[in-house]
Formats: sequence, structure tokens, C-alpha cells
Amino acid sequence: MAVLVILVGTKVVSSSASPQIDPVVDVELTISESRWDFGDVSMSEGVTTKTISLTNDSTTPVTITNLETSCMCTTAQIVHPDGSKSGLKGMVGHGGGTSGLSETVQAGETITVLINFDPNAHGPNGTGPITRTITMKTNSQSQSEIELSFSGNVIK
Repeated sequence: MAVLVILVGTKVVSSSASPQIDPVVDVELTISESRWDFGDVSMSEGVTTKTISLTNDSTTPVTITNLETSCMCTTAQIVHPDGSKSGLKGMVGHGGGTSGLSETVQAGETITVLINFDPNAHGPNGTGPITRTITMKTNSQSQSEIELSFSGNVIK
């Protein structure tokens, strides 16, 4: 006896989908520093932090729609002038949650990107030179992606 099974596909639409963010033209955020070297980073001193400023000198708001890091040892978050913060973002798939967000940098506003590097994340033998990146996507057509990167040397 043969059994015939017919599967019918159904499109599922999530009610929690991110709102569509319209692109903006001729707007770029000014970055205080895009590359830096932490030098020697001691495991015994724990997490090392860095703050980078992003300034919107235009008259049009810009929205950061994605934030992720290249390694689980690095996390980042947006901090607004009023002290409000985005969720902590990291390497997607390795405890960093999702990379999507919607953080608007208002016209004339300066925000901070708070970056944390944990030299102990790779265990006691994770010493030596490192290079990591933080990538942000925006709704700016002329600056759709911002990449920050740092280097250092992890020591015990």
C-alpha cells in the first residue's frame, strides 16, 4: 500500500519584523578614530575598553541598523548623549545575539560606540597578536558601512 503525502507551503509573517528604514543621501557620520592599537593587553587586568565618537554634522538623522564584531572576545554598544544605550552586540552566533538594531543619530548629535575587548575569552593560552573589527551598517547611501578595527598583543 502506497501513501501519498502532499505538503503545502505557508508563508509566515512575523509581527515583530523590523520597520523599514528609508535610506538617506549625502549624509555621513564623522568618526573620531577608526583604527587603534591597544598595545600589550594583560589577561590579569581583564576587559579593556575604548570609546569612539560618531558625529552627525548634517541636518538629516542617520540610523545605525546593524552592529557586530568579528570575534566573541569583543562586544560593542551605542551610547547616546542622554545615557541611553543599545543592547550589547557581539559576534553573531557566538553569544552576541542578533546584530540588527535601530539607533538613530539625530542631526547635530554625537554618540559614542563603547567597545569592550576581553583578553581572557580565548582561554589561558590565547596570547599573542590580535586584530579585531567592529562593523556598523547605516541607512546612509554614501556611508552604508562603518568599520572600526583595533590591534593589540595579549599577554599573561
